[in-house]
Amino acid sequence: MGTIFDEIQHSVKNWWLSLILGIIYVGVAICLMFAPMDSYIALSIVFSVTILVTGIFEILFSITNRHISSWGWYLAGGIIDVVIGIYLIAFPMISMEVIPFLIAFWLMFRGFSSIGYSMDLKRYGTREWGWYLAFGIFAILCSLLILWHPAIGALYAVYMIAFAFLVIGFFRIMLSFELKNLHKRGNNTQAS
Repeated sequence: MGTIFDEIQHSVKNWWLSLILGIIYVGVAICLMFAPMDSYIALSIVFSVTILVTGIFEILFSITNRHISSWGWYLAGGIIDVVIGIYLIAFPMISMEVIPFLIAFWLMFRGFSSIGYSMDLKRYGTREWGWYLAFGIFAILCSLLILWHPAIGALYAVYMIAFAFLVIGFFRIMLSFELKNLHKRGNNTQAS
């Protein structure tokens, strides 16, 4: 199975979408940390909108990089995020009941994706691949903690979700700079 890094001779387009996704995740995390006592409904809405918007960006990224052999996986991840986001926006009361589980499984999916990205970066000689691996493992651990204690309460969930969003956000920001470097290398390769 190919990945985004398999065809480095093509420049990676729209690397900045990953940067925007990371900034969105970090921004949401900071908002959640500084307003933990806000209602659980607000958390549900913020999460729902965030998942929808990041899903749209993921779809745009995959469509503009169809020359990459694994663009379909990025498209699938984006579609999953859009469907979950629309569902949660449409049914906020249901989303409040199941949000810890949805968040946990969503984080788990993103964590495993991050681990896959780190292995690709290692294969292409990126020295910082271990950080990406650590972020992926950390996201999976956060998801397992949320699954282990979903009923502890809104405050715990708010801080766990904020922390998990922060981890994923930093991963996406770091990944965007690696994609930018690959973009430059791809342009240099094409110019040669």
